[in-house]
Amino acid sequence: MADITVTVTPTANANVVVSSTVSASSVTFDSTTSDLSETDLQNAVAELANEKFVQDAAPTVGVTEGDLWYDADDDILNVRRDTSWVELVQENLTGGIDGGSW
Repeated sequence: MADITVTVTPTANANVVVSSTVSASSVTFDSTTSDLSETDLQNAVAELANEKFVQDAAPTVGVTEGDLWYDADDDILNVRRDTSWVELVQENLTGGIDGGSW
């Protein structure tokens, strides 16, 4: 989008409204420094959304290594490693972990 310069000379009543609508699919970025394959904002957000799951049962469809699954029933965070879910464990943890409300 080009820069726009607006000059307003004050009068008794002066209203200026400037708006611009930009589609997320038209905002591009360099994805070479990340593990994303998408190069526009709209598809990159969709790609990231597909890498995490919050549900009671372990997801079996659409999962790849590195995905995260929060077991909402048991309050356990897991990561996909090879072809299985592995619980992420915090050593020397004192107190409980509050999973929040869903």
